[in-house]
Amino acid sequence: MKKKLIITPMYDWMTEHPDIIPQPARNYIPEWYKNTPIDNLKNKDSYKLIPTGKTIRTCPSFMDVFKDGYVIPAPCDIWFYVGEHREQWEWKASTDIFNTSAYKFIEQHDDGQMVEHLPNKNIVKIFKMHTPWWFKAPKGYSMRQLPLMYHYENTDWFVPYGIVKSDQYMEFNPQICITSKNTEVLIKRGSPMCYLVPYKRSDKLDLKIETINKHKDNITSSTFDVVSSFRSNYHRYED
Repeated sequence: MKKKLIITPMYDWMTEHPDIIPQPARNYIPEWYKNTPIDNLKNKDSYKLIPTGKTIRTCPSFMDVFKDGYVIPAPCDIWFYVGEHREQWEWKASTDIFNTSAYKFIEQHDDGQMVEHLPNKNIVKIFKMHTPWWFKAPKGYSMRQLPLMYHYENTDWFVPYGIVKSDQYMEFNPQICITSKNTEVLIKRGSPMCYLVPYKRSDKLDLKIETINKHKDNITSSTFDVVSSFRSNYHRYED
C-alpha cells in the first residue's frame, strides 16, 4: 500500500480555498525559470539543427528540484513591523480566525534564542507561525522544512531550514526571518512560504571513498548517457 502524508486543517472549510492549501512544489515554479528556454539561442541564425548552448533547464541539479515536496502558502495577509531598535515590533493578521485559546497564530521568536547570537545583522527579527494545518507522516518519516529555492523576487523574509519528526509531532511552526531594510513587511494570502519535503529517517548512507579505477567505467557510461545528445538526456533517468 502506498504511504500517505495526511494533512488536517484547523477548519474543514479551509479546503474550499485552493490558494491556501498546501500543494505540490511543482505548482510554484518561479516564472523566471519557466520562461528560461531549454537552449541558449543567442546565435539561433547560425545553425538550425544544433543548439548553440544549453541553459539550466537541462542541468541535472535543476531538472527535479521543483518536483520534490510541498509548498505551504500563507493562509491570510500577515503584516510585520520591526522598528530601528529590535524591541519595537508588531504583527497583525487580516483576520483573527487562526488565533485560538490553544494556538497563537504568530509569536515573536525572542532575540536571545537566535538573533543575538548570529555573526551578522542580516536577520533583524524572527517570528514563529502556528500554521492552521497539521501534518501526519507515515511511521519512520520526518519532513525537511526548506526555504524557497530560486524565488529571488522576495528579499524581505525567508523561512530557514529545519527538520520535524512529523510521524510523532503533527504541528508545523515555521520561523519567519525578517531581512528587510524597511520597517514594514507584508506577506499576502496565498504567497508561498517554504517547502516541506518528507523523507525516511532510516535511509541513511555511510560515506565510503573508493579509487576512481574501481568505478571508471560506470562514470564514463553514465556521463555518456547524458552528453550523447545535443540536449541533455538526464530526463531519461527514471525513479
